Amino acid sequence: MPSHFVPAPGNAGPAGEGSEPSLAAELLLLVLKIALALGFVAMVLLFVFGLSQVPDESMSPALEEGDLVVYYRLEKSYAAGDVIVVDDGDARELRRVIAVAGDTVDFSSDGLVINGYLQGEDKIYTQTLPFTEGITYPVTVGEGQVFVMGDNRPQSKDSRLYGPVDIDSSTEGKVMTAIRRRNF
Repeated sequence: MPSHFVPAPGNAGPAGEGSEPSLAAELLLLVLKIALALGFVAMVLLFVFGLSQVPDESMSPALEEGDLVVYYRLEKSYAAGDVIVVDDGDARELRRVIAVAGDTVDFSSDGLVINGYLQGEDKIYTQTLPFTEGITYPVTVGEGQVFVMGDNRPQSKDSRLYGPVDIDSSTEGKVMTAIRRRNF
Protein backbone atom coordinates (compact mmCIF):
# COMPACT_ATOMS: atom_id res chain seq x y z
CA MET A 1 0.00 0.00 0.00
CA PRO A 2 1.28 3.39 -0.90
CA SER A 3 1.84 5.71 1.95
CA HIS A 4 0.24 9.12 1.72
CA PHE A 5 1.54 12.19 3.46
CA VAL A 6 -1.19 14.04 5.30
CA PRO A 7 -0.13 17.43 6.64
CA ALA A 8 -0.85 18.19 10.23
CA PRO A 9 -3.60 20.71 10.96
CA GLY A 10 -2.29 24.32 10.65
CA ASN A 11 0.49 23.25 8.29
CA ALA A 12 -0.34 24.46 4.79
CA GLY A 13 2.34 22.47 3.16
CA PRO A 14 4.98 24.04 0.90
CA ALA A 15 5.33 27.85 1.18
CA GLY A 16 2.62 29.87 -0.57
CA GLU A 17 0.15 27.06 -1.13
CA GLY A 18 -3.19 27.95 0.38
CA SER A 19 -1.80 30.74 2.57
CA GLU A 20 -3.78 33.99 2.70
CA PRO A 21 -2.15 37.38 3.44
CA SER A 22 -3.01 38.73 6.83
CA LEU A 23 -5.41 41.65 7.32
CA ALA A 24 -2.53 43.86 8.46
CA ALA A 25 -0.59 43.12 5.27
CA GLU A 26 -3.68 43.91 3.14
CA LEU A 27 -4.20 47.24 4.96
CA LEU A 28 -0.54 48.14 4.59
CA LEU A 29 -0.71 47.42 0.85
CA LEU A 30 -3.88 49.57 0.53
CA VAL A 31 -2.27 52.47 2.40
CA LEU A 32 0.82 52.19 0.18
CA LYS A 33 -1.32 52.27 -2.99
CA ILE A 34 -3.23 55.34 -1.77
CA ALA A 35 0.02 57.11 -0.83
CA LEU A 36 1.48 56.40 -4.28
CA ALA A 37 -1.68 57.68 -6.01
CA LEU A 38 -1.72 60.86 -3.91
CA GLY A 39 2.00 61.35 -4.52
CA PHE A 40 1.45 61.07 -8.27
CA VAL A 41 -1.40 63.61 -8.18
CA ALA A 42 0.73 65.98 -6.08
CA MET A 43 3.64 65.68 -8.52
CA VAL A 44 1.37 66.44 -11.48
CA LEU A 45 -0.12 69.45 -9.69
CA LEU A 46 3.30 70.65 -8.55
CA PHE A 47 5.23 70.29 -11.81
CA VAL A 48 2.64 70.38 -14.60
CA PHE A 49 -0.19 72.54 -13.28
CA GLY A 50 -0.25 75.41 -10.83
CA LEU A 51 -2.92 77.01 -8.68
CA SER A 52 -2.86 80.68 -7.80
CA GLN A 53 -5.21 83.16 -6.19
CA VAL A 54 -5.85 86.51 -7.88
CA PRO A 55 -4.17 88.95 -5.47
CA ASP A 56 -5.77 92.24 -6.50
CA GLU A 57 -8.16 94.03 -8.87
CA SER A 58 -5.60 94.57 -11.64
CA MET A 59 -7.30 92.05 -13.98
CA SER A 60 -10.88 93.16 -13.28
CA PRO A 61 -13.44 92.45 -14.69
CA ALA A 62 -12.03 89.27 -16.29
CA LEU A 63 -10.58 88.06 -12.97
CA GLU A 64 -11.67 89.39 -9.61
CA GLU A 65 -9.68 89.51 -6.38
CA GLY A 66 -9.94 86.14 -4.62
CA ASP A 67 -10.63 84.06 -7.74
CA LEU A 68 -8.54 80.92 -8.18
CA VAL A 69 -6.79 80.22 -11.46
CA VAL A 70 -5.37 76.96 -12.73
CA TYR A 71 -2.41 77.41 -15.04
CA TYR A 72 -0.33 75.10 -17.21
CA ARG A 73 3.38 75.36 -16.40
CA LEU A 74 4.68 73.64 -19.52
CA GLU A 75 3.15 76.13 -22.00
CA LYS A 76 5.68 78.87 -22.70
CA SER A 77 4.67 79.91 -26.23
CA TYR A 78 2.34 82.82 -25.60
CA ALA A 79 0.15 84.76 -28.01
CA ALA A 80 -1.37 88.21 -27.65
CA GLY A 81 -4.50 87.92 -25.52
CA ASP A 82 -3.28 85.03 -23.32
CA VAL A 83 -3.51 85.51 -19.57
CA ILE A 84 -0.31 84.36 -17.89
CA VAL A 85 1.18 84.10 -14.41
CA VAL A 86 4.14 86.45 -13.98
CA ASP A 87 6.58 86.19 -11.07
CA ASP A 88 7.96 89.67 -10.44
CA GLY A 89 10.25 88.53 -7.64
CA ASP A 90 7.95 89.72 -4.85
CA ALA A 91 4.67 88.04 -5.79
CA ARG A 92 2.75 86.30 -8.53
CA GLU A 93 0.75 88.54 -10.83
CA LEU A 94 -1.80 87.68 -13.48
CA ARG A 95 -1.39 89.70 -16.66
CA ARG A 96 -2.60 89.68 -20.25
CA VAL A 97 -0.04 89.35 -23.05
CA ILE A 98 -0.29 92.47 -25.19
CA ALA A 99 2.70 91.99 -27.51
CA VAL A 100 5.16 89.21 -28.31
CA ALA A 101 8.72 89.09 -29.71
CA GLY A 102 9.25 91.52 -32.58
CA ASP A 103 6.19 93.68 -31.81
CA THR A 104 6.62 97.42 -31.20
CA VAL A 105 4.51 98.93 -28.41
CA ASP A 106 3.69 102.63 -28.31
CA PHE A 107 0.99 104.96 -27.05
CA SER A 108 -0.85 107.78 -28.77
CA SER A 109 -3.43 110.21 -27.43
CA ASP A 110 -6.05 107.64 -28.52
CA GLY A 111 -4.55 104.69 -26.65
CA LEU A 112 -2.39 101.61 -27.18
CA VAL A 113 -0.59 101.24 -30.52
CA ILE A 114 1.06 97.96 -31.53
CA ASN A 115 3.11 97.77 -34.73
CA GLY A 116 1.63 101.11 -35.82
CA TYR A 117 -2.00 100.06 -35.36
CA LEU A 118 -4.33 101.50 -32.72
CA GLN A 119 -5.72 98.61 -30.69
CA GLY A 120 -9.49 98.26 -30.33
CA GLU A 121 -9.74 96.52 -26.96
CA ASP A 122 -13.43 95.75 -26.56
CA LYS A 123 -13.07 94.07 -23.15
CA ILE A 124 -11.01 96.86 -21.58
CA TYR A 125 -13.28 99.38 -19.89
CA THR A 126 -10.69 101.96 -18.85
CA GLN A 127 -8.45 104.19 -20.91
CA THR A 128 -5.06 102.71 -21.76
CA LEU A 129 -2.31 105.25 -21.15
CA PRO A 130 1.38 104.98 -20.33
CA PHE A 131 2.53 105.73 -16.79
CA THR A 132 4.49 108.93 -16.22
CA GLU A 133 7.28 106.90 -14.61
CA GLY A 134 8.53 103.66 -16.13
CA ILE A 135 9.92 102.83 -19.56
CA THR A 136 10.17 105.07 -22.61
CA TYR A 137 8.26 104.41 -25.84
CA PRO A 138 8.25 103.04 -28.42
CA VAL A 139 9.63 99.76 -27.14
CA THR A 140 10.28 96.67 -29.26
CA VAL A 141 9.71 93.35 -27.52
CA GLY A 142 12.85 91.20 -27.69
CA GLU A 143 13.18 87.51 -28.47
CA GLY A 144 12.06 85.39 -25.51
CA GLN A 145 10.01 88.25 -24.03
CA VAL A 146 6.39 89.40 -23.82
CA PHE A 147 4.82 92.76 -23.00
CA VAL A 148 2.07 92.31 -20.40
CA MET A 149 -0.65 94.54 -18.97
CA GLY A 150 -3.50 94.15 -16.52
CA ASP A 151 -7.07 94.58 -17.78
CA ASN A 152 -7.79 97.24 -15.13
CA ARG A 153 -5.19 99.56 -16.62
CA PRO A 154 -5.11 102.37 -13.99
CA GLN A 155 -4.71 99.81 -11.14
CA SER A 156 -2.16 97.52 -12.77
CA LYS A 157 1.58 97.31 -12.19
CA ASP A 158 2.77 95.89 -15.50
CA SER A 159 5.20 96.21 -18.42
CA ARG A 160 4.50 99.94 -18.64
CA LEU A 161 6.59 100.20 -15.46
CA TYR A 162 9.15 97.41 -15.72
CA GLY A 163 9.26 96.72 -19.48
CA PRO A 164 8.88 93.40 -21.30
CA VAL A 165 9.26 90.29 -19.17
CA ASP A 166 11.52 87.33 -19.91
CA ILE A 167 9.50 84.22 -20.64
CA ASP A 168 11.98 81.72 -19.18
CA SER A 169 12.81 83.49 -15.93
CA SER A 170 9.68 85.54 -15.13
CA THR A 171 6.64 83.61 -16.34
CA GLU A 172 5.17 80.53 -14.70
CA GLY A 173 2.56 79.44 -17.24
CA LYS A 174 -0.64 80.13 -19.15
CA VAL A 175 -3.98 80.36 -17.32
CA MET A 176 -6.32 77.54 -18.29
CA THR A 177 -9.36 78.31 -16.19
CA ALA A 178 -10.64 80.54 -13.40
CA ILE A 179 -12.76 79.49 -10.45
CA ARG A 180 -14.90 82.22 -8.91
CA ARG A 181 -14.55 82.28 -5.14
CA ARG A 182 -17.05 85.03 -4.40
CA ASN A 183 -20.37 86.37 -5.66
CA PHE A 184 -21.76 82.95 -6.54
